[in-house]
Amino acid sequence: MSDGASDGDMLKLKPLHPLFGAEIAGLDLRNPLDDATFNAVLDAFNTHSVLLFRNQELSDKQHVDFSRRFGELEETTFSIAAPNRYIYRLANVDDDGNVLEMDAVKRLFLEVNGRWHTDSSFRANPALGSILSGKEVPSNEGDTCFASMRVAYEAMSEGRRKSLEGMRGVHNYAYSLSLFDTSGVTQEEMDSVPPVEHPIVRMHPPTGKKSLYVSGHIERIVGMPVEEGRLFVKELIGWCTRPEYVYTHRWQQHDLLMWDNRCVLHRASSVPAKQKRIMHRTTIAGQGPVE
Repeated sequence: MSDGASDGDMLKLKPLHPLFGAEIAGLDLRNPLDDATFNAVLDAFNTHSVLLFRNQELSDKQHVDFSRRFGELEETTFSIAAPNRYIYRLANVDDDGNVLEMDAVKRLFLEVNGRWHTDSSFRANPALGSILSGKEVPSNEGDTCFASMRVAYEAMSEGRRKSLEGMRGVHNYAYSLSLFDTSGVTQEEMDSVPPVEHPIVRMHPPTGKKSLYVSGHIERIVGMPVEEGRLFVKELIGWCTRPEYVYTHRWQQHDLLMWDNRCVLHRASSVPAKQKRIMHRTTIAGQGPVE
């Protein structure tokens, strides 16, 4: 912050997990934050990687307006997941509000989100952050789990970290979708996100700290046989998501969660079969990873 104050000087912060994440209390995000408060939130985001704001009953416009303070927003390219171009709708209900049948096409994106991943890693400029609003949450399922790839990287031995230098993964959304039923996705939509390469280790620009950068969207590792590369990625994700490294968020109505896709993995723990789960997400566009 420009005046030298830390985020803790302005915000009411409570840790979500011993290693990362914080809840910020006392803010009403329906109205624009003044610059000093916003800068404190931004500092907290860059430091803690996952932020929780309780009791934020936002309209989609308010959600988008708050998100835009952090940067340009991604436009959603998959039509069955978006009511408008900036809101990615993660809901297990149909247009009439009925819970989807288990074989419904619209469950595809919900099922894909059950794998550990970082949002939009399959884009040439992967996402900086995501902001998810709990519109209607089930009483005892549908948690969201988070793991810090920065913490996981720092816990590695120096030799292990050096062995990863220069390694690159090929991120491919078509690969992720191919593990499920893709009948609701057009070829044009698939072609809109061709495979891209990103480093396995990247630097977090605001802090200068290095982090792993792995995702369930990685199809293969450059220079490795395909299956060997996939097993390697599975091993790295397993390292990041050991139980003691994971924060599991039990949703309350109108929670707003934001996380740093540059250094955080996440997944939905389950897709409720009978209870409604309606979430709206904005995605803050990023820049190409810095090694």
